[in-house]
Amino acid sequence: MTIDNLEKRPDAHAARVYDYFIGGENGLEADRAAGTWIGMQAPDLLTTMQANRAFLSRGVRRLAQQGVDQFIDIGSGFPVSPNTHEIVLQESPSGSVVYCDIDPAVGRRTRELIAGQERVDFAPGDIQNPDELLARPAVQALIRSGRPVACVLGAVLHFVPESADPVRITATLREALPQGSYLVVSHIAGDIPWGDSNNEETLKRAFEDMYPRTREQVARFFGDWELVAPGVVPASQWHPTGQTAGSPEAALYGGVARKI
Repeated sequence: MTIDNLEKRPDAHAARVYDYFIGGENGLEADRAAGTWIGMQAPDLLTTMQANRAFLSRGVRRLAQQGVDQFIDIGSGFPVSPNTHEIVLQESPSGSVVYCDIDPAVGRRTRELIAGQERVDFAPGDIQNPDELLARPAVQALIRSGRPVACVLGAVLHFVPESADPVRITATLREALPQGSYLVVSHIAGDIPWGDSNNEETLKRAFEDMYPRTREQVARFFGDWELVAPGVVPASQWHPTGQTAGSPEAALYGGVARKI
C-alpha cells in the first residue's frame, strides 16, 4: 500500500499501518494518523485487513489441531497476538515456526518477540526469490524433517507482479515441501466489488503496488494440491467461527490445500 501517496506522510510505514489496522502496537504516530485517514476514506480496506488476520488465525489453528506442528510464515509482517507461533505452540508445545519477511524492521521486532524461544525463528527472505528463502537453515531444518510443513502466504502474493511469475514462485515452494504439507493463501480479490462508501481515488492509490486477482487466478497458486473444503472462497466464508460468522464479505480470497 503506497502510504506516502495516500497520506502525504513519508514517515508512515505500510507494514506498521497494517499492524495498526489489525490491533497491533508497533506503529508510530505517523502510522496511526495514516491508518485513521485511510479507514475514513476506504473503510473496506480496514475490513479486508481484519478479515485477513481472522482467516489466517483460523487456518493456522485448524491445521495445528489436525496435528500439523511445523509452519513457515512468509511475508509475516509485524507480529500481532495471537501470532502464528502462539497458536501453534498452544495446540502443540513441541511445534516449530519460522517467520520470513524482507523488511528489516519486521525482522528486528520479530526477533525481540521470540527471543529465548527455542522452536521459533526468523529468517530474512523475499518471496520473489523463493530458492534463496528455502535455502535458509531455519527453513531447511523443517523441510528436511520429512514431516508435513504448513507454508503460510498471508496477504503477500498480491504484492508480486505478474512479471515476477507468482505461479512459478508458489510452484517452487510447493515442490520443496514434504508430502502431506499444506499451503495457506490469502489474496486481495480482483472480482469482488468494493462498496460505494470507499473513495475511488484512495482505492486506486492503495492498489498502486498491489495486484488484485480473480478467484481462478488465486486457485492456480495451489497447483495440483488437494483443496481443503470449501476451496478458494471469500476469506470470511472459510470455516467461520462464532465470532466471524456473518462478518461482512471482504474483497479477499482465502484457501488451504494439501500435498497428496
